[in-house]
Amino acid sequence: MIDGQLYQSEGSSVTPITASIEDNILVIRFKNEDQCVSDSGLGIDESNTVVNTSLVSGESAEPLRFQQSEVNAKSKLGNLPREITLPNDRLLVCAPSPLLNQWLDGGAGSRISQMETKKPWLVASVLLVPLLLYVIFVQGMPWAAVKFADQIPDSIKTLASQHTLSALDYSMLEPSTLPDLQREQLMMGFNAVVEQVSEPGFENNIRVHFRDSELIGPNAFALPDGTIVFTDDLVTLVDGNQALLDAILLHEIGHVAQNHSMQMVAESLFATLAISYFFGDLSGAIESFMGIGSSVVQNQYSQKHEWQADNFAISKLKLMHRDPADFAEVMRKLSMETDQQGAENSWFQSHPSTKARIENAESAAYND
Repeated sequence: MIDGQLYQSEGSSVTPITASIEDNILVIRFKNEDQCVSDSGLGIDESNTVVNTSLVSGESAEPLRFQQSEVNAKSKLGNLPREITLPNDRLLVCAPSPLLNQWLDGGAGSRISQMETKKPWLVASVLLVPLLLYVIFVQGMPWAAVKFADQIPDSIKTLASQHTLSALDYSMLEPSTLPDLQREQLMMGFNAVVEQVSEPGFENNIRVHFRDSELIGPNAFALPDGTIVFTDDLVTLVDGNQALLDAILLHEIGHVAQNHSMQMVAESLFATLAISYFFGDLSGAIESFMGIGSSVVQNQYSQKHEWQADNFAISKLKLMHRDPADFAEVMRKLSMETDQQGAENSWFQSHPSTKARIENAESAAYND
């Protein structure tokens, strides 16, 4: 006899049972006749159908019998209990048993069970599983995110950008305090840069806004629809130098042209789902690790996008016969303001190190 529990498809009742294989038939017997009547008011009649308890009271002690073709079972996995789906979506969970395994899987057992007992397969799994994860996270998901992001309609990007800017205006941004004349002069310079930017398949909808914010300090960011925001602190940091601000503008245009915002959303979603899928069974023990792992993966995506935007800006500066060193200079000013030029651990940064970005821009300038 094999001990087990029978779960009803409706309600939360659990019935202790014993199972056996008799004449190639799975036979289920209730340990306690009274418990064949469920707590939820349902019971099991002689035809194996869940019915109201009023119809089976006192006559439900007959064992349940099932042909092999009537049940479905998950593959054997080590010594874990076997889960068997019965007709009417009832679930039978039994202790592992060679007799039950043979009845469910056949004489040779399941393919997975066979592989678990073979050393070559165990060694191969140790090598192949990390390789598979690397291919999925480093190659598969970025490719899928780019394809997915490209399918998002412009109307969705516009709506998402408008809501994002409204939320930021409500929570952390204030109207710009720059003099009107300074903003008009900067906008004239920006418009001249935007008119010179041309990318195949890139619809130029760049619109620049100025905001004040003590919370985020000297900064600039781009939204998916081409909205680009400069903070007053950033303009002040570079003393209103149009050339340095143009270099930052081109960096942000690079994010828009390459659809980085939507890709980040897709990559973040895919990474979270993949990590939860592969490590979900260990959620209790490594919940905190999963959070770190997800952040590390997303940081690598973010660093890749920053490099792409940097190189976009540098290449456009060179095409416009301007000095890529302007980008290096504004990065240097930002690093002095935020004190982030050091060689921190790149795995936990969302941006490449400022030092590497400065060297990249200076190298482009010197090699022109």
